[in-house]
Amino acid sequence: MKTFLLLATASIGTGLALRYAFHHHADKPAAPSPPHVVAVPPPPPAPAVAPEPPPPPPVAPEPPPPPPAPRIAGAKQISDASAQYFATAPGVVYYCEGGSVMAQPKSGGAAKAVGSCDQAFDFVADAEAVFYCDQRRLLRITAGTTGEHVVADDIDCIMESLDAKYAYFVVPGFDTIPNPGVYRVARAGGTPEKILASRPKEQFSVIAEADVIWLDAYGAGTIAKLAKTPGATPKTVIANQSGIVSFAVDATYLYWYVETTTEIRRRKRTGGAIEVIGHDVGHEPVRAADGHVYWFEGNNLVHLAPGAAKPVTIASDLHSPSLRVDSEGAYVTELDQPGIFMFPR
Repeated sequence: MKTFLLLATASIGTGLALRYAFHHHADKPAAPSPPHVVAVPPPPPAPAVAPEPPPPPPVAPEPPPPPPAPRIAGAKQISDASAQYFATAPGVVYYCEGGSVMAQPKSGGAAKAVGSCDQAFDFVADAEAVFYCDQRRLLRITAGTTGEHVVADDIDCIMESLDAKYAYFVVPGFDTIPNPGVYRVARAGGTPEKILASRPKEQFSVIAEADVIWLDAYGAGTIAKLAKTPGATPKTVIANQSGIVSFAVDATYLYWYVETTTEIRRRKRTGGAIEVIGHDVGHEPVRAADGHVYWFEGNNLVHLAPGAAKPVTIASDLHSPSLRVDSEGAYVTELDQPGIFMFPR
C-alpha cells in the first residue's frame, strides 16, 4: 500500500511537473519571425529627354511697299488736285477747286477749304494772306483763317503782286472794259488808286518790290520801273522788246520772255548788254526767286541756277504746264493731269 502511494505520488508529481512545464511555455509569446524582405528592383532609368529647341525668333513684319514714284520724275507730289491756277506761300499752296479756295500744306496731308471761288485764275499769296480776283471783286483770305473778305468791288481785275501795304492789280485794256490801267489798293481794302493809265489794247504785268514797282507792257515792248514816291512816273529801262508776255526779277537781273522770238532774255538791273539764256520757249511764264530762274523750253521745264553757265532740264514732256516759284522750290501743274508737283531746293 505504501509502495502504491509512493508510486501514485510520484506519478502525480511527474504529471504536475509536465503540466507546469507545458503551460509555462504556452503562456510565453513566441519570438517574432524576422520580416520577410521583398527585394524591389530599382526603377529603370528615365529615358533621356532632349531639351526643347528655343522658339524661333519673331518674324519681322514685311516693310510697307515704297510709295509709287511721282508721275513727274524728280518732283514731290504735294496734292492730287487738278489746279491749273494756284499760288504759293510759306508752307502752303492755294488753288480753287469745286467752288472753294483750298489751302494745301506743302508737307502733304489733307487740303482745307478756306474760302469760296468761282473762276479765279490769278492767285497771289504771301505769308499773311492770299488775294485773287473773282466775279468782279478783289478778295482776300487771311492765312490761318477761313472766309474771304472784299478788298475792292465792282472792278474787272487781274491780281498781280503784293507788298507790305498794297495789293496791285491791272484792269486790261480790252475794248469793252472801262478804266484800264495799273491799280493798287490797301491790303485791308478800300478805294483802289490808279497808278498808271493804260492805252487801249495794252496789257501790263506788275512786280512790286520794297521800294520800286516793275512794269512790263506787251504792246510797247518795254520794261519800266516806278518809284513808290508820290507823283513818280515810270522810267523805261528795257525797250524794243515787242511781245513781252512774262517777266521776272531778282536781286541781280531782269528776265523776260519774248513771244515773237521764243527767247528768254536777261539784263542786269544796273544796265549792260542783253543776253539770251533760253531758246525755243513754247509758252509763258518765266519765274525767278533767290537767283534761281525757271521756264519752259518746248514742254520741258528748265532751271538756271545762280552762277550756272546754262540751264538744265528738270522735267520733260509736260502737258500745258503752269509754273510758280518761291524760296522753297518750283511748282508745276498740268492742264489735263491731276497733281501739284514740287521741285524742292
